[in-house]
Amino acid sequence: MLRLDSLEHPRTGIGYYTENLCRELIGQPEVDLAGVFRGQLLRGGKLKNLLDEEDISSATDKPAGARSLLAKFIRRSRPLVRSLPGAYALRQSVRDRQALAAAAGFGKCIYHEPNFIPFRFSGPLVLTVHDLSHIRYPEHHPARRVRFLSSRLPAALNRADVVITDSRFVQQEIAELFPAVAGKVVPIHLGVESAIRELGETAARKVLENYNLDYKGYVLSLATLEPRKNLTGLVRAYDCLPDHIKADLPLVLVGGAGWKSKSLYRLVDPVRKRGGRVVFTGRVPRADLAGLLSGARLFAYPSFYEGFGLPIAEARACGTPILTSDFGSMAEIAGDQAFLVDPGNLVEGLASALSDMPEHLPPVRYSWEDTARKTLDVYKGL
Repeated sequence: MLRLDSLEHPRTGIGYYTENLCRELIGQPEVDLAGVFRGQLLRGGKLKNLLDEEDISSATDKPAGARSLLAKFIRRSRPLVRSLPGAYALRQSVRDRQALAAAAGFGKCIYHEPNFIPFRFSGPLVLTVHDLSHIRYPEHHPARRVRFLSSRLPAALNRADVVITDSRFVQQEIAELFPAVAGKVVPIHLGVESAIRELGETAARKVLENYNLDYKGYVLSLATLEPRKNLTGLVRAYDCLPDHIKADLPLVLVGGAGWKSKSLYRLVDPVRKRGGRVVFTGRVPRADLAGLLSGARLFAYPSFYEGFGLPIAEARACGTPILTSDFGSMAEIAGDQAFLVDPGNLVEGLASALSDMPEHLPPVRYSWEDTARKTLDVYKGL
C-alpha cells in the first residue's frame, strides 16, 4: 500500500516517482497493490484512472456536485489558509488521519510511504527519502516545510524497517546525519518513462514548431522555478555569453512557477533588454519532453542540491549534452559524459560546455522497471 498524495496536480518529481513505481508494481503478479488518496482506498480501475492523469475527481466516490463545490472552496481559500500559523502541520495531520482510516480497509500489508513522512501504521514500513535539502539548504524552502520535516523526519527514519533513497549520495548523507539508521538504507535509482527517448531531427522539429524553436538551436533547462534550482545563476551566466551567441541561442526555461520565482522574472527583464533571449514556457505536456530534450544544443541543470535529478536522467535518455553541478547526486546520475561545474561559478562553465561538447551523445537509460524490481526485492525482504 502506498500513500498517493503526491499524485495531485500539478505533478512534480515525487509525483512522477510515485506514479511510475505504481505502474510497474501493478504489472507484478505477486503484488496486490492499493493506494490511499484523499482519504479513500483505491485499487484496480480507480487506481489506474488516477495514474493515467484522468480527472482526479473520478478516482474518488464523492458526488460530482460535492467534488466541484469542494474544489472551488479549496482553491479560493488556499492562500488564506496557508498564511495561518500552524496551517501546514495541521493540513498534514488531517491528511494523516484520513489516510489511516482508509488504510484500515486493506488489512495486513506493507506500507510504503513515497514522500518522506508516513502516517501512523502498525505494520512493516518502507520509507522513501528523496533528499535532505531541508537540512543542507533550509534557505531554499518555505520555513513551514523546514519546520515540519525537521520535526517529523527523525522519528520516521527510526520507525521505518527500510529506508529507500534515490541515490548513493543521499544514502551517504543519511549515514552522516542519522548514523543510527545507516544500516537499513537502500539506494535505488529512479527511472525514465519509455516515451522520453531520443528523437530524430524530423520528429523533434515537429514538437519544436509549437515553441518556435530551432533544432539544436537553444539551451534548455527543465525545473520548477525556485531558488534551489539555481536558475538565476544560469540566467546570469547566459547573460555573459557573447552577443552573437545569445542572438542565435535562446535560453529556454521549462517549468512551473515555484517558491520565490518572482525574483527570477525580475532578473530576466534587463537581460532581454541587453539582447538575451530568455523564454519561459511554463509547464509543458509530458508528450513534448522528448522533442524538447532531443532538440536542445545543451541541457543545463546547475542545481545547488538534488537527491537524484530526474531531468538529468531524462536528458541522458535523449542523448542530449548536459551541464550540471559537480557534486552529489547530479554528478552521480550525469555520469562521465556530462560537463560538471561549480554551481556558484557558471559563467566560464556555460561558455566552455557550448564550445567543447558535441551536439549529441550516446543515449543512456535509467529504467522504471529496474526501480520497481529493486523495490519489490525490498518488500520481499520484510
